[in-house]
Amino acid sequence: MKTIAILQPTYLPWLGYFEQMAVVDLFVHMDDVQYTRKDWRNRNRVRAAASWTWLTVPVKKCPRSTLLRDILVNYEHHWVKRHLKTIYLAYKRAPYFEPVYDQIKAILESHIAGLVELDVALVQCLRAHLGITTPESFSSSVPRESRGKNERIIEICKYFGADLLYDGKSAADFIDKSLFASHGIQVVFQDYRHHEYPQQFGEFISHMSALDAIINTGPDARSVLMANGDPLSNRRE
Repeated sequence: MKTIAILQPTYLPWLGYFEQMAVVDLFVHMDDVQYTRKDWRNRNRVRAAASWTWLTVPVKKCPRSTLLRDILVNYEHHWVKRHLKTIYLAYKRAPYFEPVYDQIKAILESHIAGLVELDVALVQCLRAHLGITTPESFSSSVPRESRGKNERIIEICKYFGADLLYDGKSAADFIDKSLFASHGIQVVFQDYRHHEYPQQFGEFISHMSALDAIINTGPDARSVLMANGDPLSNRRE
């Protein structure tokens, strides 16, 4: 059985994103779909003294039909300095602040033009600290013949020879499991239960960027990520 996860690139994703990446045989960045505004593609949350705060990447104006892979980052607003200052103030006293901060700083200050390229560069950084070595690809590398959302995902699965799709819980709203089954593809929806770990401020708040867990727990970040075990272990042959 070959397992696959297909997710849109996300800015500094949460732990659940990386759990999907960690447990499958192939992770596909879905970069050839329409860009959605006010979504996780260009923003995420980090812990702050009072509670948490957004980090949002401005993007250049574009038609609503623009594909995610064609979205360009807008550097006119000097947001890089603000993001770095926010991360610094939030985590400077965390036990594993360095070298993670330095690596994030280098990526952000390189002014990567495309949003997908920026997101993926940050994902590469964080996944290394989480000990993830899963092979990756992009949906844009798969020839498109289908039109529907379900059909496109099936097309990607079949292109890579995958017969188990591990998808997020929200995908249950549109995934037609019977249609996938007719193509020999099993669908498993994620049920990620967030494990608590030490944070810098007060009561634990879940669903921060994975950056939060990595900076706070360092070499234990992988254990925090996989505290629930492998959700696909009983489905592998």
